[in-house]
Amino acid sequence: MIQRLVNSFRRKSRVTRIMVMLAVTAVLLGSVVGCGQTAQQAANSSQKSSGGSVQTITYWYWLDDPSHNTTQELIDKFNSEHPNIHVVGKMIPFNNYQQTLINAVSSGDAPDAARFKDWWVGQFEANNLLEPLDSYIRHWKYQPDMIPAMWDTGKINENSAVYMMPQAYIDFYLYYRKDLFAKANLQPPTTFAEFEKDAQVLTNAQNKQYGFAMRGGSGGQDQWYAFMLAGGAQMVDANGNVVINSDKAVQVNQWYIDLFKNDHVAPPSAVTDSYAQLLAGFENGTYAMMAHHIGSYAILSKQLGDKLGVIPIPQADPSHPATMGTMSGNVIFSSSKVKQAAWTFESWLASPEALNILDRSTNAQLPVLNSVAEEPYFQDNPGWKVAIQEESYAKVWPPLKGVGDVAGHVWQQTFDRALLGQMSSKQMLDQIATTLKEK
Repeated sequence: MIQRLVNSFRRKSRVTRIMVMLAVTAVLLGSVVGCGQTAQQAANSSQKSSGGSVQTITYWYWLDDPSHNTTQELIDKFNSEHPNIHVVGKMIPFNNYQQTLINAVSSGDAPDAARFKDWWVGQFEANNLLEPLDSYIRHWKYQPDMIPAMWDTGKINENSAVYMMPQAYIDFYLYYRKDLFAKANLQPPTTFAEFEKDAQVLTNAQNKQYGFAMRGGSGGQDQWYAFMLAGGAQMVDANGNVVINSDKAVQVNQWYIDLFKNDHVAPPSAVTDSYAQLLAGFENGTYAMMAHHIGSYAILSKQLGDKLGVIPIPQADPSHPATMGTMSGNVIFSSSKVKQAAWTFESWLASPEALNILDRSTNAQLPVLNSVAEEPYFQDNPGWKVAIQEESYAKVWPPLKGVGDVAGHVWQQTFDRALLGQMSSKQMLDQIATTLKEK
């Protein structure tokens, strides 16, 4: 798909080329260049180092909590400590992020570096858009400190190069409202059967209270995949064959759909609800349980205090636990002209200094370095303890080219239709399997 977009750009008329020439002229006349910076300001910033010219890096990212721009804080700190490199950041809403990157590639305007999901590595690498990082990693001072499994999240297979630098790992667990459970005289669930029963007891549609905050809108594929794995379904088998539409997977998917369709433990708005709606509903007591990750912990613990509980995702079979894990790291685009400078920045983002800022913020993620993960702040906090406990059995999305399309739009389209009774569980998973198998 990306390659078709690139080819389309190459076929554009000379009007596009004229527009580019006009843009260059505008810069020379002092118009705005990137993120509100004028040409004169850019010239001034290039003089901030007496040691020579400054290399400018464009870096794109999203935030789970845009109200607290932790990434811009990191960019400012990096710029202050690296006088010969200037990072210009651009925050993009996650809902539009993947498509914005694709559009940028198609128009020849990709950033130098970007925050990235492991879902997208296969899709972008297949079109030679990502820079292999092995030669850089080999000389990185913190390479031995990286939790070994984290490197695999940026690979296509165990023998491939690393295309994504680890930075922010998460796995999905279950938040629950201790006060609502206590009022109903319930214990937090450990199994699917207990989860379903608790959700039913805690649902009172007349009072607009629901047992479970289901996410059918943007980003809901992770919540769904966590429950699919916990139910015993797999995306691929041991040989790499796509099995997401197996009989077992169809059964688990139907169970998940029925939480909305038959049990009615999720609200009617679940079809389109995204993170903002889930978070608000959980905070105000509309929802008793919500599946998310450590990125919500700082916000919720501040708002709810001792009313907040955190437990592992309930399991169909607790003797074989599983949940979803995912990495959002950083990539360098092969089109970049400042790759070494981009590496200096993105490797700094994975340093103990930067991780301790990110992972203690409202945009918190799990540390990817052993030395940081072992600090008392993370070991003694109950929210972090559960997440670290789940790391041993969390599974990431497989590095298939079609995963980007599934996560980007196919899952939401098919899941919403399944919730509304317009598509069966089998039809939904067949369509997802077909997309995953696309070469």
